[in-house]
Amino acid sequence: MKPIGGWLIDSDVTAVVVSPTTRKFTSHPKKSIVINTVGVDRPGIVADVTRIVTAKGGNVGASQAQLLGGHFSLMMIVEIAASDMESLHEQLQTGVEGMSTSCFEAIDPKKVVLSPRIGFAGQFKLSGADNPGIVHKFTSVLARNNLTIGDMKTSHEEAPFGGTELFTKFQMIPKSLYVQVEGRAVAYEPLSFHFDWMKIADELKKLGESMNCDVEFQDVTRITTQK
Repeated sequence: MKPIGGWLIDSDVTAVVVSPTTRKFTSHPKKSIVINTVGVDRPGIVADVTRIVTAKGGNVGASQAQLLGGHFSLMMIVEIAASDMESLHEQLQTGVEGMSTSCFEAIDPKKVVLSPRIGFAGQFKLSGADNPGIVHKFTSVLARNNLTIGDMKTSHEEAPFGGTELFTKFQMIPKSLYVQVEGRAVAYEPLSFHFDWMKIADELKKLGESMNCDVEFQDVTRITTQK
């Protein structure tokens, strides 16, 4: 064996053997980041974001987009070389017209409990007169009972049926003041010994009555856990 130019050469066999002490490997550790971009809706927003991500060597994982009142919001998890995180953020801020974009490091999946078991799932719907702080008051009841929001949609609508006014069982409501909040709330196992979804339903119902709203709250645990 003779060392030549960082290689070990076997002169008898004329074979080249790589020396482990001289061959270099380049390593690019990956990071998972969350990209969140929001702004006035227009065609091509997702295409613009993914073009920049792809050009930087990033790989798009989970993503979710939502159109809300003429505004578009996009959130996605991207895996990218740690050394490219800062430049990717800069390009997203300047390269996606009309959008405000932020990036931050994603939670280490090894530190997250995946798919916790749902002990209870409740479907809720509130509709009626709009009130200052109505969403806060409603969700505070859920939080106080250790329920977390699985999904929720809030909308202000014209009367859902003919006429200019909406009648609930409480009073007549001008259509411009009609609000609807619906979604699903869950509690994970183990449930508290004192957990009673019917008491929560009663508390929500009383809150609705105090705000001239109809409230529905139903147990959909079996349906949810079978999906």
